[in-house]
Amino acid sequence: MIRVTVSSVPKKKPTRPYRTTRLTRTDTYIAFMMDHVAGNHPESFAIAADLHVSLSANGAETADLWAMIGGVLLEESLSAPSRAVGGHRRRPAPSTHVSVDEILSRSGNQLQWRRGLSGVHYAPAGAPGTKFMKLEPGQSAPMHGHGGLEATVVLSGRFTDGHGTYARGDLVLGEPGLRHKPAAVGDESCVCFVAHRPSRFWRYFQ
Repeated sequence: MIRVTVSSVPKKKPTRPYRTTRLTRTDTYIAFMMDHVAGNHPESFAIAADLHVSLSANGAETADLWAMIGGVLLEESLSAPSRAVGGHRRRPAPSTHVSVDEILSRSGNQLQWRRGLSGVHYAPAGAPGTKFMKLEPGQSAPMHGHGGLEATVVLSGRFTDGHGTYARGDLVLGEPGLRHKPAAVGDESCVCFVAHRPSRFWRYFQ
């Protein structure tokens, strides 16, 4: 992880501290959003970050801040006129093809859900390393951990996992070694977008 301190970075700060879930360390969230703004994510994580920015005021504010900081760093490194990144628009990764609108449209339609080994229902989201996850009211997944980073964005409903309770737009970053037990909250199904780094092995254990 690269840590940068620049004295000339504008003094703009979020109107509130970074609001991350208790499952997600603040430094992990910041690094994830920095990579998003820089366009360094694989398509799966790029879509997750786009959804978070689109559905969450906190996500949009964080992306705006790091886009501004990135513009200052770029200007200084090139000793050229300002090339600050405008707004929270990231530099898109070349492989990104699935848009936020497409993901939201798919999640709101009838999907071909299938029951995974855990008993939770999943449906393909249209990009490598991505899927929709649905928890019915009162349903929970088994306690589990992850071998790699998992990015989950709530699209509808709410869920809790022993670390916090998450609603539409919230981004939950499950780090390797941390364990949790997602469970739907309330009388509404919870639908989430879930992203991993793509691998042929991963798809067999959804």
